[in-house]
Amino acid sequence: MSDIRKFFLLFFLIAKTYSVFSQIAPGEWRTHFSFNSANQVVYADDKVYVEASNKLYSYSNIGEIKTYSTLTGLNGHNVSYLGWCKSEKTLIIVYSDGNIDFLTNSGIINLPDLKNKSVPADKTVYGLRIVGNKAYLSTGIGLLVLDVANREISENYYLKFSSTYTKVYDAASWSDTVVVATQSGLYWGNVASNLQDASSWSLMASVPQTKITKLVRFNDQLFAYGENGNVYRKNASGWSVLFYDPGITKMLVEEDYLFICAGKNTYMYNSDFQLQDIESIQNKGIAIDITNNLLYIASGTNGLCKLSKVNGKYSVLEDSIMANGPAANTSWKGLFKDDVLYFTSGGQAQNWGNRAFYSGNILTFKDEEWSSLSNIKDIEKASGVSFMDILTLAIDPKDNRHYFMTSWGEGLYEFRDSSFYKLYTNRNSPFVSCIQGDSTHYIRVDGANFDADGNLWVLCSGSDNPLQILKNEDGKYENWCRNLHYANMPWAPTWNSILFTKSNQVWMNSLRHIYGIFVLDNNNTLEDTSDDQTRWFNSFTDQEGNILSPWAINCVTEDLNGSIWLGTTSGPIVASNPSNVFNSDFYFTRIKIPRDDGSGNADYLLNDIRINCITVDGANRKWIGTNGNGVYLISSDGLKTVHYFSTENSPLPSDYIWSITINPETGEVFIGTDVGLASYRSDATQGVANYSGIHVFPNPVKPEHTGNITVTGLMENTQVKITDFAGNVLIEGTSLGGQFS
Repeated sequence: MSDIRKFFLLFFLIAKTYSVFSQIAPGEWRTHFSFNSANQVVYADDKVYVEASNKLYSYSNIGEIKTYSTLTGLNGHNVSYLGWCKSEKTLIIVYSDGNIDFLTNSGIINLPDLKNKSVPADKTVYGLRIVGNKAYLSTGIGLLVLDVANREISENYYLKFSSTYTKVYDAASWSDTVVVATQSGLYWGNVASNLQDASSWSLMASVPQTKITKLVRFNDQLFAYGENGNVYRKNASGWSVLFYDPGITKMLVEEDYLFICAGKNTYMYNSDFQLQDIESIQNKGIAIDITNNLLYIASGTNGLCKLSKVNGKYSVLEDSIMANGPAANTSWKGLFKDDVLYFTSGGQAQNWGNRAFYSGNILTFKDEEWSSLSNIKDIEKASGVSFMDILTLAIDPKDNRHYFMTSWGEGLYEFRDSSFYKLYTNRNSPFVSCIQGDSTHYIRVDGANFDADGNLWVLCSGSDNPLQILKNEDGKYENWCRNLHYANMPWAPTWNSILFTKSNQVWMNSLRHIYGIFVLDNNNTLEDTSDDQTRWFNSFTDQEGNILSPWAINCVTEDLNGSIWLGTTSGPIVASNPSNVFNSDFYFTRIKIPRDDGSGNADYLLNDIRINCITVDGANRKWIGTNGNGVYLISSDGLKTVHYFSTENSPLPSDYIWSITINPETGEVFIGTDVGLASYRSDATQGVANYSGIHVFPNPVKPEHTGNITVTGLMENTQVKITDFAGNVLIEGTSLGGQFS
């Protein structure tokens, strides 16, 4: 029987509050997106809009920064293109899936026509040009013309020059002419003719021996950029080369200026075709505030830069203008320690096994601010290798400034006093390379975890001895355990994680290819293997005698009752009584959900859905992240779905879930996906040892309040009764872990 504790709360007299509640209330969401790489910028009267890391923020002329997401009304997550229609005072936002938003002073209007269009072809948008009150979308199926005033696609030019659909890279338009750069060459058409008919388009005398990918109209002349790195100008006498720069990424015309962005080179021509003097900074996109003589440059990882014109030259007035957020949108694995959230920003390729070559970092969320490593170049210089594919962070239980990071290619990094100390490779540790003959890029280490004695356990894939332990010797970490070898722990290319259980077992999973679970009980003798018990599972017998052989085992998690949950491609598999795991007749369990339709039949929980991660909250419920099916919150016994979240019904940026990490004190659930991080304030927290830290939100409770009243800092399974001064019970129930709402 569960332990029920009684707690009576007179809510009028409560004095304590919890400051973090002001950030997000139970049942609410927030997003934590990276704005670390500014790529596009447009000036819109009194502010600039910036696309950074495929997310959107604005910067006003008074210095206010505002972020935008589905929580603020957007209808997409990954921004591909931005355009400002001055005549309609409308920002056009094009997303990677073809969805389109029109952002105006009166709100957001969505145009999903391209996204929803069913065509057996490439619907990717390759360019956006604003001309008057029209927006030209260059796509894989042709040129689409948006009527910005009416928020609609007014014309579809499918072209059909070489096939059913012709890919368009860019377009230019003026008066009665439209020119398109296509995979089949340059074509022009007169708007007075039926341009829906491909025969109405004429092939232009194109630039010899190059493909044109960018087009702009400036000073009654056509300018084109070719794959050969040349910028061409077309006049009455034909094409001529203006200049050569292979680094050009954008060409645009604003306020009677032609801008060409090329790395640290910014070419700005006035109407007399004179070059303007601009300070050399990284330039991925540019906008002009002509009234105040300001330029705004999207400067990659330098953020948004503001330049002012002084003595004829545009010089940087302010830089690194960016919204706060994590340094990357890759939240691979997370952990909470001492009220601080940490995420690794590495990862593996989509098939979960190969390298992804993600830039390495540690994303830290503390006191509502994100920060990251600032000395990555120093780490790379000291280690001699690129800092990439960081998978697991293990923090010394006794020293937060001492930690290790695993890399899916470079080995194991050690940091002391928060500074890089050593890289463990096949040259100075028992690690080996997963690829024979390659000693630098395939030292695949994962699963770093400290045991109760402070020893660091890690897994090295591609090794005959995948389990390696760095010993804690009076706080010093200099020596590895020797002669650790288990004959039934196989060579495998994707060893993944290490779980220390309450019953002193160690469960380790090999993710795929040679998949399975290795269970170890070392009898608390670290280097003496003679008394160890081990077992290797590469198939699982369930309670009905069925044998399961999932092709991937992605995670291993222990719940509050000591049951072990495996996330597999066959759905969740449970070891309900792991103390018997070494018995020959041991079997696993699959949870069966009764259909309650009178048939007596039942269905297996999330059968054949690939489970990527499972995290247990303070009420012993399971948060299950899937590979394309979003997130499920399952009751403690697995029989009920409490919540289901996906991109369709929540602010989740993707249904491909990489990690789920829960703040034990607040119940906020941080969900890492392949394209960004979102969090949801749940109604369960970790139970505490006593009632000394009770907090209430909101406080005071005003008469007009209609939302939740949340009490935290409770012991597990506390029976709560909220009364008035007269003792009348207004609300009662049992806490979920340490929280009652």
